[in-house]
Amino acid sequence: MDTWLIYKLTGAHSGGVFVTDISNAARTNLMDIRSRQWHPKTCTYFGLEPDMLPEIKSNAEIFGYVKDGPLQGVPIAGCLGDQHAALLGQRCKPMEAKNTYGTGCFLLLNTGNEAQESKHGLLTTIGYQLGPDEAPQYALEGSIAIGGAGVSWLRDQMGLIESAEESEAIASSVSDTAGVYFVPAFGGLLAPHWRGMPGASSWASLPIPTRLTLYGRFCRPSAGR
Repeated sequence: MDTWLIYKLTGAHSGGVFVTDISNAARTNLMDIRSRQWHPKTCTYFGLEPDMLPEIKSNAEIFGYVKDGPLQGVPIAGCLGDQHAALLGQRCKPMEAKNTYGTGCFLLLNTGNEAQESKHGLLTTIGYQLGPDEAPQYALEGSIAIGGAGVSWLRDQMGLIESAEESEAIASSVSDTAGVYFVPAFGGLLAPHWRGMPGASSWASLPIPTRLTLYGRFCRPSAGR
């Protein structure tokens, strides 16, 4: 998406710039995070050539200039991926971490200028690089695919609630989960297990006497209480 936007804004087929940044390039699994270049063997494995892919830039440099419209001539001077932007936006210094909650939940720990390998199931990734001549910041990442999306599942798929806001009130209506465990691993388990389990979810022990209590005990673990 970042490459397409920059390409279109800078003129597309009329001289558009074909680039990406290191944070988004890292998410393709085609980039060597240490050299910050496309990894030839990995590209070949997927039937690609590095020359087919956009040039990798840092997160803070002039990529090009807007070609047309009211912003014509304005430089495009920054590009940063989702979780990497949150790491920078929270101003995390080395050995500081951010945890953000949305559709999923993502923990990133800034590990400084050296890529560190985790012994506990976290991913080693690029944090950000604020200029072509600046040293990159690396990070360890732990990801949970389903966060707020679990509340949406209660509403849209299960029909247990009519709005996301309702989950809070229903979750508060019971004192505990009564042994109910809900694991929203709809596409598998991410950090630290990394198991592909399509459609998996589990719950146990459902001695639920009333409809409201049933809803409450579903909502309570799903709402992260």
